[in-house]
Parts: sequence; C-alpha cells; structure tokens
Amino acid sequence: MKISEIKELIGLLEDSAIEEFEMEKSGVRIRLRKSIGQSAAAFPAEPSAAEAEAAPADPASLPASVQKEADRDQDLHLFTAPIVGTFYITAKPDAEPFVQIGSKVEPGSVLCIIEAMKIFNQIESDVEGEIVEVLVENGQPVEFGEALFKIRLSS
Repeated sequence: MKISEIKELIGLLEDSAIEEFEMEKSGVRIRLRKSIGQSAAAFPAEPSAAEAEAAPADPASLPASVQKEADRDQDLHLFTAPIVGTFYITAKPDAEPFVQIGSKVEPGSVLCIIEAMKIFNQIESDVEGEIVEVLVENGQPVEFGEALFKIRLSS
C-alpha cells in the first residue's frame, strides 16, 4: 500500500462521520481510528525509517521463505460474523465443538452458533477448506463483521 493511498484514506475518514476504518489489501492490514474531538491527521501518516524498511513495497523483494509464507496466507479465508450476538463453538456446554483446528469444512457445514436476542443461530461455512485458527473464545460477544475463523481454502 502506498503512502498516498493511506493519506487519501485519512482524508476520507476526516471528512466522514466514521470513527474507525479497517481494511486489508495485498497482505497489508491498516486500521484508522479517530475519537471525538480528534482528527485522523493527528496520527502520523508517514512511516518512520524503521517502519519503511520493515515493510518492503515490492513483494518480490522479500526473502524466499517469507514470500512462501505470504503465498500460504493468501489461501486463507477470514470467516466473519454475519450477525451480532454471543459466539458458541458447541451446541451445549458439555458437547464437542462444531469445528476445531484441523477440521475440514465445506459450504453449509456448521461452524458455530451465535445467540442473538435469545435465538440460537447456526452459522454455516461459505467456503471449502480447513480450519487453521479460531479467533474468538466460547461465550464471547461478537459484532457483525468480526473475524471468527481463519480457513485455509481447498485447492
């Protein structure tokens, strides 16, 4: 991501009622946040020399081992919460989890339950792959769009 793109995002954030913005592009994740009475420009837009060296602009310039890991991460799907509620990985407190790390899933596989307004909603996978990380704890409140699982997509 180029500095000019980041500056443009900051400008858009300043001119809007949005207080927080997060995005991921080409393996780079950025989060901009402003609080009431502060503008996004109060945060430095220019990276320090150390930060600029730590994140090369050209992925081809990365060492082979790091580039291989970055390629692997591109096969990951971030499954997000479709509704607000309480996340449950099991149907009952003493039951086996719907999925765990290493579980194979396909579209329609139940991943978890999200309780919203006393209604237990089964949340199903939209992709085929393997669970590589569960990002929230059982019983934790989740928000719409919050990342719940990392799923390595099947080839």
